[in-house]
Amino acid sequence: MAAIGISVALLAMLVAYGYALTAGPASAAGVVAAAAVVGIAGTGLLFAWRAVTGASFD
Repeated sequence: MAAIGISVALLAMLVAYGYALTAGPASAAGVVAAAAVVGIAGTGLLFAWRAVTGASFD
């Protein structure tokens, strides 16, 4: 359930960044912030996807 809430919030942030990029002139800070959000979310996804400590690989 928490994953759905985080996904909705992340999607809303990306939509807001996309709108901001089309509504006015693009700034370097906006592009860097959007890339950082995607990077942070990707890192969190990879961390959650890793094998649990003590998991059996047999």
